[in-house]
Amino acid sequence: MGKGAAVRLLGGCAVAIGVFVACSGVGLAAGKSGSVTVYAGPPLQKPPAGISPHADALFFFPRSVTITVGQTVTWQLFGFHTVTFAGSHKPYPFAAPAGKQAVTNDAASQPFWWSGKAPVLAISPLAMLQQGGSTISSAADVRSSGLMRVLSAGPKSPPAPYQLTFTSPGIYHYQCAVHSGMRGVVIVRPAGQGTPSVASETAAVQAALARTIADLRQIQQTKPKKSLTVFVGAGHASTGAEVTAFFPAQLSVHAGDTVTFVNHDQTDIHTVTFGPEKLRANIEKNFAAPQGKRLVLNPLGAFPSDPPGGAVEYNGANHGNGYLNAGILQPQGAPPAAGPKMFQVTFTKPGTYHYECVIHSNMDGTIVVH
Repeated sequence: MGKGAAVRLLGGCAVAIGVFVACSGVGLAAGKSGSVTVYAGPPLQKPPAGISPHADALFFFPRSVTITVGQTVTWQLFGFHTVTFAGSHKPYPFAAPAGKQAVTNDAASQPFWWSGKAPVLAISPLAMLQQGGSTISSAADVRSSGLMRVLSAGPKSPPAPYQLTFTSPGIYHYQCAVHSGMRGVVIVRPAGQGTPSVASETAAVQAALARTIADLRQIQQTKPKKSLTVFVGAGHASTGAEVTAFFPAQLSVHAGDTVTFVNHDQTDIHTVTFGPEKLRANIEKNFAAPQGKRLVLNPLGAFPSDPPGGAVEYNGANHGNGYLNAGILQPQGAPPAAGPKMFQVTFTKPGTYHYECVIHSNMDGTIVVH
């Protein structure tokens, strides 16, 4: 697994649309064995007219399907997603501590606050690898497509579909291990009971897509009501609509002003990362990279550059080279224990400062300080 493939694990909202099947005719398809198909991510070939190229949909299309015992559901993966039935693993682990960080100095030869102290954050094997077989008989069973089928897919070939045959009646809830707010349900009825027609299920997919696209048209116009505020991404969990951009992309302030960066996305994590372009590009390229047999998160992207608590002063030379990082900002609606959702910076010196989210490519912003 190369580093380029590994980073696609968490990034890619900007490239997620444009590699999928054409929109016309999508929906649940009944196979010879009575299977139905669900799309993990938007089944679109390109963004609809007027939609930002940085748009995505963290959503299962449709979110709910109804089948009978013995039928198979096939998931087509259109994005960096898993299909995960958590069963007894709740909450389902995505990253887990794996030892302590190595001693790491900044460009001023000073150790970072987390150096030698904070845990290494490794992607859990439960998220990486397929869990369980091809059948499921209880809501307590753990089954997952895993991320390896996404990471091992070629640039011109989609990930292998994930299939499960349901052998017992019940209500089976599932999620994406990467985007915990991306959830779906399979309702399994006893054999002989009726289920929705293929036409009605196809209509449900098209209706869900229409709602998501309508939501995207609104959120791409997002604008903070408060001055000195930047929204970090925008997204709605109800439709999965997401735009990976900063709102506004450029903000002018005065020396001494404090800017509040707020994750305005209900669906995804982001960072706010300042510093030399080469440094930011390297963090982005290696945000999730192999370390031995593990895939670990880069601490320069995952952790805040300075100890948490209060606004951080920034003069363009922090840490010897202008590096400043919010660390991972959690989506709106995430529990407080998950981590912060906002980051405050007091700009003390005039200048033009570029920053980005090192998780999502092409998510860039600028602060101009007068």
